[in-house]
Amino acid sequence: MYEKGQGVEQDFKEAVKWFRKSADQGYARAQFNLGVMYEKGKGVEQDFKEAVKRFRKAADQGLAKAQSNLGVMYEKGQGVQKDAAIAYAWWNIATANGNATAKKNKGIGAKRMTANQIAEGQKLSKEMINKNPKLIN
Repeated sequence: MYEKGQGVEQDFKEAVKWFRKSADQGYARAQFNLGVMYEKGKGVEQDFKEAVKRFRKAADQGLAKAQSNLGVMYEKGQGVQKDAAIAYAWWNIATANGNATAKKNKGIGAKRMTANQIAEGQKLSKEMINKNPKLIN
């Protein structure tokens, strides 16, 4: 018999197992889902660096949700050094891919940034797309 909450944790561990199998085969959504599990500490120990790694793999394949989440990780300094310009760059890319959350976050982030930081974020996003055109769907 399960203790309260024990069954749910087992379900998270099972989900992580399957997300990992799919992620190992290159599926962007599985990489993203695995990143969320690491970010939240569901079924695995919370590990922001691993979450960033998984979000980046999905983001590099053009998954806007992962790009948006990377922006948040950079904005908060979770698993990476805090960097408003990089956060803005990821939100800019995710916004170009139609992600409404990224568009909102980009606007909020811009209010806390200097004009130079915003310009740097725009420049970074262009450089990132030139380096990896798959970032844009």
